[in-house]
Amino acid sequence: MADVSGTIPDPEISAAVKQGGVAGSHLAEIARLETRDDIVAFMTRMTAERGFPFYLLCTLPTIDETNFAHITILSNIPEDVLRRYDSTASLLEDQAFLALRTTTTPFRMVPSECATMINGVSHPEREAVIEEMGFREAFFFPVHDAAGGRAVFILLSGQTDLAVEVMTDLHMICLHVYNRMVNIRGTMKERQKIDLSDREIQCLNWTAAGKTSSEIAEILGLSEHTVNHYLNHVAKKLEAVNRIQAVVKAMRLGLIS
Repeated sequence: MADVSGTIPDPEISAAVKQGGVAGSHLAEIARLETRDDIVAFMTRMTAERGFPFYLLCTLPTIDETNFAHITILSNIPEDVLRRYDSTASLLEDQAFLALRTTTTPFRMVPSECATMINGVSHPEREAVIEEMGFREAFFFPVHDAAGGRAVFILLSGQTDLAVEVMTDLHMICLHVYNRMVNIRGTMKERQKIDLSDREIQCLNWTAAGKTSSEIAEILGLSEHTVNHYLNHVAKKLEAVNRIQAVVKAMRLGLIS
């Protein structure tokens, strides 16, 4: 197992770094990703362009999570291959996940290391699955979010000895993709908690268009009092201090356009 130097340890990249490098060209694109499917498409394209036919994003296993089926967030590895890999041994016996408990630095492993358990014993069935996948090195990129959540991107490569600059770019991309994924999942959960009526959405949309309560009342054929009632109710649902903040939150959550 070899460490990879020159990594970016924090997703908060300086303005100077954002303007340069291969990864820098992807940051704006990552920020525009809106759904899990968008992230899958981006990762599939980005990894393929760099010679990684397979990738996987997963959380770190706990004592009750012994295989990839429990912890995988994103992956383009065929499900039957992951099932067979999972059947060979527990991830708690895996050298890579043992290392990930104590390091935030990317590292690489060759297939023979991936097939060897922490007790030094090589697992023949795991060797067979790895040989079938045909990768020459597995690269592990630890990632984290602002709340302290930890995960790892695993990229399987047909190449060896990638340049440090390439590894640095990949680590930066993985950090940003993971944080974007966390933000999208958080937004989806928050959106699911908020149930706005059609009238409330209409009032919000017209407020966003700059209309006053009296103008909205005339447009919708309601009283001004009723419009204010809807907008006050929306503000409470969105935990906003006023209707302007309610509009901003509703737009961020995709509740209005």
